[in-house]
Amino acid sequence: MKTMLGAAVLLLAGAPALAQESEESDPRKAEVVRKLSSMKISMDFVDRPMEEVLSFLRDFSGLNIVVDAEVSQSLGEDQLKVTMRVKELTLKSVLKLMLSSKNLTATYKEGVILIVPKGKVDKAVVLQIYDVRDLLVKIPDFVGPKVELVSPTAGAGGPLAGAQFTLDEPKSTITEDFITDMVKANTGDRTWDENPNASITLANGMLIVSQSGRVHDEIKRLINLLRQFK
Repeated sequence: MKTMLGAAVLLLAGAPALAQESEESDPRKAEVVRKLSSMKISMDFVDRPMEEVLSFLRDFSGLNIVVDAEVSQSLGEDQLKVTMRVKELTLKSVLKLMLSSKNLTATYKEGVILIVPKGKVDKAVVLQIYDVRDLLVKIPDFVGPKVELVSPTAGAGGPLAGAQFTLDEPKSTITEDFITDMVKANTGDRTWDENPNASITLANGMLIVSQSGRVHDEIKRLINLLRQFK
C-alpha cells in the first residue's frame, strides 16, 4: 500500500514551481502569476547574454524582471550565456528552463520577478505548521473479531464453556514516519541536508516545518496529493 501510494504521489507531484513568497493579499502578485501561466512566447537565441534574453521577455510581457547582484558574482560571463529555441511555451516554463540549468531561480518580491541564486532563496526559512491528523486516522479493516473458546477456569481440563473475543487494533495506512519521509524525498531537493535552518518534525498530528517559501509550496501540493490517495 505504501509503495503504491508513494509512487503515485511522486508521479503527480511534478517539477517544483517558480519560487514564490507565501500567499498574501497582493493584486500585483496575482497579475504576475497570471501572465507567467497564460502568456506563451516563441524565441530563438544562440549563445546570447542572459540580460539580452531577459530584456526580450520584459518587452514581450511587460513584467518587471530584475537580476540580483549575486548572480553575476557567482557566475561568469560565459555561464550566463543562453541558448534556447522554443515555440509557444509559457513564460513560466521558459524561465524555469533557462534558470534551472544555471542553478538560479525566480522569486516574487513587491511586484518584481527577482532572479537569484537558488541557494539564496532556500536558506531563508519560515516556520509553518500543517495539520495532518486526518491522514493519520486509524481505519479498521473490518475483518471481524477473533473468537477463542476457553474453559470456565483457566488451566482446567473441563469442557469448553466460554468464549474470548479480541478486536484487532485499527491500523493507519499512513504513518508519521511515512509522511516525513515522503516530504523530505519529494520536496526541497537537497535543502533538507544542505540548509542548516531547515527542519521537519511531526508530533500529535502536526507537521512542523522550517523551510523556504518555495519548499512550503511544494509541501502543500504534496499533502494535498496524499489526501487524494489516502
